[in-house]
Parts: sequence; structure tokens; C-alpha cells
Amino acid sequence: MERRMNHRLLVFVPEGDRTSKTIPVDLQDKWTIRVVMRCATLFEGATAYGRGVGAWHDPNRSLHWDRVTVVESWVDPETPRLRARFRQFLRVLEKMRVELRQQAIGCMLDGRWMGPTDLE
Repeated sequence: MERRMNHRLLVFVPEGDRTSKTIPVDLQDKWTIRVVMRCATLFEGATAYGRGVGAWHDPNRSLHWDRVTVVESWVDPETPRLRARFRQFLRVLEKMRVELRQQAIGCMLDGRWMGPTDLE
């Protein structure tokens, strides 16, 4: 039996810009559920792993900390209309970026960063 390798999709759902505490942590939970549901609909399943801690540098060399939830999905490369499904998924991530007030949000596909414009 020939085994087909699935693509590993990772999404890091940030807590969001909470410096003013105007965005509740519940918003991260809402987006985690949305991403899991969308992965289940488009790619047949996903799992979210509990909150972790992330850090990154911005162009001004400032260090930023955030709590993140990781969503993992294994995507069958033979999924019908896969490119269109990824485009739809990236549009969802762009909505999440705006609502959580992030500079950038994307996903990792087999270790490669994909942002909202990568499949245009």
C-alpha cells in the first residue's frame, strides 16, 4: 500500500493587542474555535493545543510577548480544490488579524510561512 504524505498546517492564534485590556481573552478563544471549525470544514479536521507563550521582534527591535494557541491540521494533498480552500482559509486569517489588531497573521504549511496574499 502506497502511503501519501499529508501537509502539516499550523496556525498560531494570538491573544491579541491587549495593552489597553480592551480586548478580552475570550476573543482569542472565539478565534481558536473559528480556526478549528474552518480547518475541520475545509481540511477534514484540526486540533488546538492550549495556550503557550510567544515572543517576536518588530522592525524597531522591540520585543513583544503574547500568549498563543496552536491549531494543527493535517491536509490531504488530494483534497479537491485545495488551492481555493487555502485562499478561503487565508481570508479567515486576515479577518482574525484585523479583529485582534495584529501586524501580521498567517500560517505555516510544511514549515513555510503563508500570509493572506501568498495564493493570490
